[in-house]
Amino acid sequence: MRRYVQAACVVTALAFASLAHADDAAMAEAQARFKEGLELADNAKFEEARLKFLQAVAVLKAPAVLFNLASSEQKTGHDVEAIEHYRAFLKSGANDTRITDAMRDKARDNIASLLTKVGQVDIDAPDGAKISVDDKPLEEAPKEPVPVTPGKHKIDAAFNGRIKSVTVDCPLGQVTKAKLDFDATTGDTYQPPEGSEGERTTAGWVVPIALGVLGVGGVVMGGVFSSSSQGSKDDAEALRRTTPGLCAPPGGQACTDYEAKRSDAESQATLGYVGYIAGGALLAGAIATFVFWPKSGKSTTASHGMIFTPVAGPRFAGGSVQLHF
Repeated sequence: MRRYVQAACVVTALAFASLAHADDAAMAEAQARFKEGLELADNAKFEEARLKFLQAVAVLKAPAVLFNLASSEQKTGHDVEAIEHYRAFLKSGANDTRITDAMRDKARDNIASLLTKVGQVDIDAPDGAKISVDDKPLEEAPKEPVPVTPGKHKIDAAFNGRIKSVTVDCPLGQVTKAKLDFDATTGDTYQPPEGSEGERTTAGWVVPIALGVLGVGGVVMGGVFSSSSQGSKDDAEALRRTTPGLCAPPGGQACTDYEAKRSDAESQATLGYVGYIAGGALLAGAIATFVFWPKSGKSTTASHGMIFTPVAGPRFAGGSVQLHF
């Protein structure tokens, strides 16, 4: 363990030497996570150290960070990831004069040891093909066998508008060949995976529903104010009938109450109209966004949709929403 920590400390400064042009805040964050990882590794808390090194490598894929990440992965049983990061370390540090031959030799020895604990897939595909292993795209075509956990794995290759797939069984410690043949007379035309086109996104549901809820609220408020306006009108009319000539002459208390109720009725009626109009506009927006919102995967109107039924009257307003997922 002490030897591991010493190696880590030797390359700590190297990890951040290339950050002169990087964002200062990101550099400080990565350096903090890297140092935390070293401290955890020094206390044999390798799983916690691995997570810290992962955070650091997200900002900086420097050789030193990759080496320490791979070391912590090796100690915690993440064998496939450790091989990948040791290889990334060797690639990124190939021409780095600050990386010693001893560190490179150590990485190669660790890779050799780890390869006995995993399976490997030797992928044979045309140059320029886009390769995926278990639906995880590779950044570039592999030049050496790809490490995988022992067991069955699906290899995909997309090339010239076509896609080929093969499933291989990878025994422990062995290399399995995966040939993806794009012969001109065979092969399937590439089709996007089921559900990759026309499927409604989360925002495609949330926005129309939110507009619909606000629209219903507007209609309800319109109904409430319209009902209040009618009540004020009825009160004013009752006062007029029970007090003949209440505003002759004007200025009496009864006349003042009558005018106040009529004014309240007019204000409430205006608010009712505004509520109905705003609610209707929002509901129209909800329907429009639901219909025209871009989709990302396949869907059918039979299995997906929203039905809104408004209900409004002189003293009541509301609505119901039915969703089909």
